[in-house]
Amino acid sequence: MAEDKLMATIATPVLSNAVERLEGPWSPGAHALRGMAPLRRGDAVRGPAYTIRLRRAAKPAAANVEALLGAYDDAPAGSVVVVEVVDDVGGAVLGDIIAHRLKAIGVAGVVVAGPVRDLIGLEEFGPPIWYAQATMLGLEMAETATEAQVELSVGGTRVAPGDLVFADIDGAFVVPKATMGALAPIAAGVIAREEQWHRSLAAGRSLLETLRAPAN
Repeated sequence: MAEDKLMATIATPVLSNAVERLEGPWSPGAHALRGMAPLRRGDAVRGPAYTIRLRRAAKPAAANVEALLGAYDDAPAGSVVVVEVVDDVGGAVLGDIIAHRLKAIGVAGVVVAGPVRDLIGLEEFGPPIWYAQATMLGLEMAETATEAQVELSVGGTRVAPGDLVFADIDGAFVVPKATMGALAPIAAGVIAREEQWHRSLAAGRSLLETLRAPAN
């Protein structure tokens, strides 16, 4: 239970350090959803990934609109919606109307590897949101093909449905659910070690003295 509480509130830099201890140098890069900025500075979420991939459709169709809106409507409560944008689909794939719906159905947050718009409306009506860029342009829904609950590639990082997504002021990070049990005690050790370093620095010790000191 203590480990569950820890992982529910863990900061992404601590999680990154824990992954590096578990998997080796450079490994956290394979978990980072690069370039995702938080809409609101204080937001932090954790939840299973619900994935959506959007790309340019072969031809316009009313069914494309239904599939796109249905994919957002089907997002489970408590999930983190992760959106991959493969092609230019005209503009923003998330605005205040869709965001309002996602908040109403209880999603934990949204990570959009693509453009969003209506930033003021997103802040007012939406759940916690991380995004790659903003635009005033709207999505061409009839010309957008949608796939839901498929494996994504977000900046080269694999995101599968059900993977655990963590997002906060430092960005977004994904971990396979099966890895979490091994990560929790390592993360606790990372936190304890950093607390020790801060005590050392507060006592006036140098960086060399602090970082070379053995762990208690």
